[in-house]
Amino acid sequence: MAICLSQKFTSKRFVPAAMALLALTGVAMTPACGFAAEPLGDETFEGGFSCLAPSGPKDLGPITCQSVINPSLPSFDFSLYWHGGEAAGTRVLDRIDIRAKGEAGPFQSLSPVESSVPDTIAHNGFEVVDLNFDGFLDMRVIRFLPAGPNTPYQNWLWSPEQAKFIANPALDEITSPQFDADAQEITSDWRSSAAEHGSDIYTYDGDTPVLIHRETDTTGAGGVCARTFYDRIEDELRKTGDGPCTDQDE
Repeated sequence: MAICLSQKFTSKRFVPAAMALLALTGVAMTPACGFAAEPLGDETFEGGFSCLAPSGPKDLGPITCQSVINPSLPSFDFSLYWHGGEAAGTRVLDRIDIRAKGEAGPFQSLSPVESSVPDTIAHNGFEVVDLNFDGFLDMRVIRFLPAGPNTPYQNWLWSPEQAKFIANPALDEITSPQFDADAQEITSDWRSSAAEHGSDIYTYDGDTPVLIHRETDTTGAGGVCARTFYDRIEDELRKTGDGPCTDQDE
């Protein structure tokens, strides 16, 4: 089995880490042509991650995390560099460096990172999970904590072809996403006001999440709640029904 390197990975900066990564996976390196279709994703792979936070208030070192994003790849080390925000007790991420296990230098550095949260939020909400159901783990951080329940994330999807994490602005637009690998769907529960909240369902078109279903609950005069249904028909979201809310206690 052989894997070819993209043009970016043929630079002097990336060759050592890329070659070590390939050696650890037992594959051969071929001329620049993208970091190929292999290794293949394993949709049954659950994986996981672990992080080590700074030891105390005076420890300004990076948050360090580790994960195996695919069984055919070596372990990756993530270094989350940060500084204290203007508001007391706030941690702001500056960049994320990613290196293959055992390598001195990163093969990718992500900057800027949009994450400013209270330092009580463990490692700024950093997670390594499969966000697009392709068998490769991806990563995300919490951007900020809003007053309401609509928590926004900054997301990066792993590209097997490019052998790096790629930002996904469309996924960033989905607040408080929940990922259902069995249904291959993303669910987002949101609230726009005290009188209106709802739930959205997305599926992927390539690496782009597409809204296919929405349910909106609106509480009117007298506390009566009405639910409106929308579905994607011919590439647009259309109203498909309405009725009473089934959970009036909300």
